[in-house]
Amino acid sequence: MKDVMIKIKGTQIYDKNKDFTEFTTQGKFEADDRCIKLYYEENEAIGAKGIKTELSLFDKRKMELIRKGEMAGMLTVEKGKRHSCLYNTPYGDFTVGVYGEEIEASVDDKGGKIYLSYTLDVNSGMLSRNIMEIEIKNLNS
Repeated sequence: MKDVMIKIKGTQIYDKNKDFTEFTTQGKFEADDRCIKLYYEENEAIGAKGIKTELSLFDKRKMELIRKGEMAGMLTVEKGKRHSCLYNTPYGDFTVGVYGEEIEASVDDKGGKIYLSYTLDVNSGMLSRNIMEIEIKNLNS
């Protein structure tokens, strides 16, 4: 497992509005022929202090994001498929639909980039379109 610097840029598009989130954190990275894994802790800048996150990218087609802590949940983004995902918040639990539009990854031992585009819906009504751009830099090279 390698020590890495992880930069995450998120874009959320809803109605005619766009929200942007960006943060950088240290984490751990491991990869093999089938799966890329990132482990990191969310931070206060995005309102998720103390949330531990595990992001797994399988065959560059399916991403699973597991959060543990006060705002726990699992998000699955798979290109061309819709998944129902559970979110736990301090205000209660809810289920959202997640449809994977695009997944691109270019990652090696030195780091790389991951791009995800997906939509979120509640009760089959569109909530938002989301873009997540992740940059990974190996700290040991």
